[in-house]
Amino acid sequence: MKLAFVVQRCGEEVQGGAESLCRAWAKRLAARHEVEILTTCALDYSTWTDHYPAGPATVDGLRVIRFPVTRARDPRRFALYSDIVLRDHHTADEERAWIEENGPVAPALVEAVRASSAELVLVFSYRYWTSFHAAGAAGSRAVLVPTAEDDPVLAIGAFAPVFRSARGHLFLTPEERDLVQRVAGDAVPHAVIGSGVDLAPGGLGAEEAGVAARFGLAAPYVLYVGRLDGGKGVDVLARDWLRFCANHADAPVLALAGRSHLSLPEHPKLRALGPVDEAEKRALLAGCQLFVLPSPHESLSIAVLEAWALGRPVLANGRCAVLAGQCARSDGGLWYEGYGEFEEALRLLLERADLRVALGRQGREFVRRECSWEAVDARLEEALARFAAAPARA
Repeated sequence: MKLAFVVQRCGEEVQGGAESLCRAWAKRLAARHEVEILTTCALDYSTWTDHYPAGPATVDGLRVIRFPVTRARDPRRFALYSDIVLRDHHTADEERAWIEENGPVAPALVEAVRASSAELVLVFSYRYWTSFHAAGAAGSRAVLVPTAEDDPVLAIGAFAPVFRSARGHLFLTPEERDLVQRVAGDAVPHAVIGSGVDLAPGGLGAEEAGVAARFGLAAPYVLYVGRLDGGKGVDVLARDWLRFCANHADAPVLALAGRSHLSLPEHPKLRALGPVDEAEKRALLAGCQLFVLPSPHESLSIAVLEAWALGRPVLANGRCAVLAGQCARSDGGLWYEGYGEFEEALRLLLERADLRVALGRQGREFVRRECSWEAVDARLEEALARFAAAPARA
């Protein structure tokens, strides 16, 4: 088949979950199909200003075509419309205005989707201007990869017709499927695909063992990897960690790896490492006692799967149904709701090496069984073949 992927940004420096997933799926499918990625010139998701040159490029061996953003995001206006649409009674026009303010606005990308001869157009992350308008331009060829989270954006009425008119839906977890179907119904053909993860060898090689030292870390330490911002729950995690340290003098260091969008308190048990590359991330994961993920909104956590692939146990925010579901299905981690449960679960994991080993082993087995790239490839190929063969939806 000829397949087009639409995603809001694409580049080797882009580490967002949906963008990484788009590249990973595209690379796997490119071995058997004709694949191209249509995206914008943006790198920074907070402003969407052009960073890359417009036109064709190659990323990870994939053909990528970038289109200019004609209007950068105005944070003040976006915040204003977010307050209106996500908190107050509002009109359909205000919902459309929110989509415009969210961006990235790239009309040439939408026209390229309309003109594309691709049999199926895989549109990632439903909430953006690019996905909203590209899905409309693709018409009956649109396959949505919503990467939906349990947050108020999903209730914006303008998105429901986009969900319902798609050729098919590809979900990352059963929880995401259930979430979207509460809004869009279950009439659209769909499949739960997940994401593949390489099952890395356990332990640390000599080169990897030096990575923590380069960051000034000494074992034992607990690790978070991802964006450092309030939307990911990192501000709450930092507050809860310092409260835990006040009650437990022997608490280890919490290391936070990723680009920071907030100001963290100064404390010897709290270390912001800044952005890390893939090799550094793997080494830090392999060397940590456990991986903690405080995000209240996820459609799938690849970082959790990567931690399990290395045999590391996970402590996750149970208020996110996806994370609680991942931990329950794998028996690879504990989850918490509120500080009291956080403290008890963390204390238990830090004191019980046998529990950490058992959870890490079970998480690794789950990744081996359910998250191999071979298993994901089979699910993805079956779903796309089924969608392509199905009659176009009105």
